[in-house]
Amino acid sequence: MASDTPSESKPTQADITVLGQEDVQNAAPAPDPAPAPAADPAPTPELTSPSIAERVSVPETPSSSDGSEDGGEWDLLSTKVRQWWSENDLADQWQRLRKPLLLTAGLIAFVLVLRIYGGILDAIATIPLAPRLFELVGVIYATWFATTRLVRSEERRKISAGVSDLWSSMRGKQST
Repeated sequence: MASDTPSESKPTQADITVLGQEDVQNAAPAPDPAPAPAADPAPTPELTSPSIAERVSVPETPSSSDGSEDGGEWDLLSTKVRQWWSENDLADQWQRLRKPLLLTAGLIAFVLVLRIYGGILDAIATIPLAPRLFELVGVIYATWFATTRLVRSEERRKISAGVSDLWSSMRGKQST
């Protein structure tokens, strides 16, 4: 069921308006213009946005041949750096940033050690039978340690005291 109202029908080529032209509704299509010669450059569109049309004006700086002592970007930069250096207390900044910097450095070192350790383990894993031999050596050592050191209660107390002393020295507390 088609409707003959113009609001519901599709616009024809003649109904489409071009930016900057008046309504062209119900006008006959214009004949194709003759192709322009290749030497004519394409017309440049006019800038309608005021933000694009604005220009930035930079004042002229005196040249270095004037003999003035002020000039140059390097002098300006070095003056700003000297001013910042004199205004800021670097010892205070180091005290504020010491802990986060040390934590960041420790985290980076930890990640590097893990990457190196993983690379070593991957290299060992490529050697035939090496992983199985290391597992066997680990099981034999754990069995020997348990049978010689963990059977008697006196030996267990010595090992427990040694582990607690090691833990307290790592935490920075004195053992009692």
